[in-house]
Amino acid sequence: MNEQAISLLQQILDQQKKQTSLLEQIATQNLALIEALADEGGVDPDAPPQTYLSGAPCR
Repeated sequence: MNEQAISLLQQILDQQKKQTSLLEQIATQNLALIEALADEGGVDPDAPPQTYLSGAPCR
């Protein structure tokens, strides 16, 4: 291979390494977001109620 081809391949490799690093950061941030949302533990607004307005449990 000539030097120009080697230089271009090295540039491609460098860019792929940067891209891989960015994708890893995105994956890490997405995982943190998913874990934070899972830890909220709030009541699901779409879930059926557990009690009536009087406080009596639903059957």
